[in-house]
Amino acid sequence: MNKKIIFSFLLVALFFTACDEYLDVQPGSGFTQAEVFKSEKDIQSAVAGVYTLMLTDDAYANRLAFVFNMNTDVEMSGVSTNTVNGNGSDIACYDPKPYWTTLNGTWSAMYKIINTANDVIEGIESSDLYKADPKNAPSTIMQMYGEVKTIRAMVYLDMIRIWGDVVFRTKSSTGDENFAVGTTDRNVILEFLIDDLKSVEPYMKNANELDYGVERASRSFNQGLIGLLALTRGGWTLRPDENNPASIGHMERGKNYEQYYDIAIQYLEKVILGRQHDLKLSFRDFWIKQNNWETPVNDDVIFSIPMLKNSTGEYGYFAGIPIIEGNHPYGSASGTLSLCGEYLYSFDNKDLRRDVTCAPLSYDQNLNQVIRLDLARLAVGKWSKLWMNDPLGSTSQKGTGINYSWMRFADVLLMYAEAVNERFGPREDARECLRRVRRRAFAQADWGTKVDNYVMSKSSPDLFFKAIMDERKWEFGGESKRKFDLARWNKFSEVIYNQYYRLYNWGRVANGAYVPGIDQVPGSIYYKNIPDPVNSGRTILDIKGIDEILQARPAGYTELPFAVSWYSLNNETASYEPRNDIKWSFRGFINYNNASSVSPTDPLRYLCPYPSKVITDHRGAIQNYYGFNF
Repeated sequence: MNKKIIFSFLLVALFFTACDEYLDVQPGSGFTQAEVFKSEKDIQSAVAGVYTLMLTDDAYANRLAFVFNMNTDVEMSGVSTNTVNGNGSDIACYDPKPYWTTLNGTWSAMYKIINTANDVIEGIESSDLYKADPKNAPSTIMQMYGEVKTIRAMVYLDMIRIWGDVVFRTKSSTGDENFAVGTTDRNVILEFLIDDLKSVEPYMKNANELDYGVERASRSFNQGLIGLLALTRGGWTLRPDENNPASIGHMERGKNYEQYYDIAIQYLEKVILGRQHDLKLSFRDFWIKQNNWETPVNDDVIFSIPMLKNSTGEYGYFAGIPIIEGNHPYGSASGTLSLCGEYLYSFDNKDLRRDVTCAPLSYDQNLNQVIRLDLARLAVGKWSKLWMNDPLGSTSQKGTGINYSWMRFADVLLMYAEAVNERFGPREDARECLRRVRRRAFAQADWGTKVDNYVMSKSSPDLFFKAIMDERKWEFGGESKRKFDLARWNKFSEVIYNQYYRLYNWGRVANGAYVPGIDQVPGSIYYKNIPDPVNSGRTILDIKGIDEILQARPAGYTELPFAVSWYSLNNETASYEPRNDIKWSFRGFINYNNASSVSPTDPLRYLCPYPSKVITDHRGAIQNYYGFNF
């Protein structure tokens, strides 16, 4: 999609120049608000400035998309040591450090977006156009006003999900109040944002009425975001034990949570009944279009952060199938973001999402497929440069320009089903939402068993909730949603505890041990290269051992040890032990040394510490809890 909206930020770059200091953004010239916001074109340029700030590596082009991932039963980064990483980047294993500079970079980048949004909101409010608008129906000026408020709410939500309580400002900063400013309780912030978005929702436009479509915050995104804010407010969160900052803290649910589930139902239902979005494309075709910079306004994507080709964005490079640069037009891809190898086997064999999401391979310099599958070496197949009809060139790396789809319609359907089930059990409208997501996931011939019978079998609130947990796991693999879901469900500790032992026990069973409840595991998989039927001169993989677990190597296939390699003899201790990346990949919560003393109901520290510089700059008004710095 054409993204000229971003370039219009150049018109206001001099007006809104963000300094490095926290919450210190001022117009960089002598222009007044009245001059900057005198026409719709001027206001559009100012709004574009908010979007532009979202595209930095410290914000949504990299950090928010990938770096803040934690090891779960979906995304997985193998950590093979019990030693703290020198740069403090152990977020994946729940052991981040306040001195990690990326934490401060992201904190600052997010507040630059917030402060610019505050400036634009105040500028619009002071403009003659805003004052003259009757505010009784959607209009261009009210759309821009609403979309900046919506983006601001989205950024605050992401900060809350990373840090918990944060500094809350809704007015333009003068810089004088930057010191000795404390944080605001996250529930207070969420409640304000919900009410704030409600106030502008009636005056916003649908994506099909906007230039740039879902690359702008539309009315549907506003409604969906209200639903997510409400589910977050009504869900669980890690709270500090204020009398004991060295404590991990405890999980807590806010008062009147039922009220917020009702709000979620109301506004998510508006998205569904509005019929502005659907699941028309197949799962595979949807992702092919994403990799070709195509985002239909009336399909799955509700809001897509607009990256710039050859400039910003790392989907297809950091997240995607690895590619070695060679004599081909696709350049390289690191495929650094990985899925847990066990995740591949959690899917139903007939689930069409599995082979799109999970890629047990990479490509060599001649674009031949190479086997690549281990505990934390399963590529995210949703993004691949090889799907590009117009590849970026032989030396291209980052800056793919593939958008960051922050909210999809499938997300809204499953959130609605979750909220209804929480309040009323699995009534028919909730079941139909789950069916809609699963219909796209299976061939129509399988709908009777895999959709209708499956959904009807989830007849109790507990069974239906477990089905929602599973569906979100399969639908959003690699999209960095699992960590946030587990937190608000108060399932983080339980899932990570079980995942540690699942990986541990898969290794044991693969090596001949008996573990109750685990009959067979994929000890090895088997592969061979065969001619690519589509691309002459290239080869693809024929893999055995995924659809069914094999006990012996088929003739003509090469064996790749899988779960059998996860548990072996440690020559130093002369005992059989799990591999190091099982021992330590969850070490901030459960690891080889403390596993016997950890319970699945113990609190898990999924929040990040406030950056050291923030602590210093705020002169004691902010401090870390959850055992950070102790």
